[in-house]
Amino acid sequence: MAFFIFRSWLDSSSVTQTANINENTLINNTNQNPILEVKETGEPNMVYIPDVGIAAPIVYITQEQNNQDDHQAALANGVVHYPGTSKPGEYGNPYIFGHSSDYFWKEGNYKQIFKPLIDIPLDTVIKITDQEGKLFYYKVIETKIVGPDETSVLEQDYERQILTLQTSWPLGTALKRYLVIAELDPEATYILEE
Repeated sequence: MAFFIFRSWLDSSSVTQTANINENTLINNTNQNPILEVKETGEPNMVYIPDVGIAAPIVYITQEQNNQDDHQAALANGVVHYPGTSKPGEYGNPYIFGHSSDYFWKEGNYKQIFKPLIDIPLDTVIKITDQEGKLFYYKVIETKIVGPDETSVLEQDYERQILTLQTSWPLGTALKRYLVIAELDPEATYILEE
């Protein structure tokens, strides 16, 4: 049974929506990936959120490309995996960001790809493939708005399998960041022995 907490801080304009975290979704408490077979495969390096109409390639950049110009170039080709964070399906927190809006004259087909993340319902399914095409299912457990300099959202907890998707907020600006946090659903992802 899920419970929801809605918090609003008038002094910081932060908004958080959370669901209870099912402790049974943890496969083990190590920082090593379990040796489990995924149920499905698909096109490598993709994120799909069918309920809100998102389908986009994931662009991986290096630490050397971790700057505003290279971010913008990569965003023209999809959504971007933040270097140094875990990869999809791994323990930790893969951090992926994409546009909610961008200038009409800029190149690219993904200028509003993450716009539908705004107000995404809790428990929405996010499907994401890794570089080998293994398909992982995540469920939204929290949404929140943070400031543009908030770096704690990149932290890695290697005892959990979390995914963070980020876009700019309010729409048409880069004043804040809208985050969607999801947790791996092992029952949907893996062939589990009974």
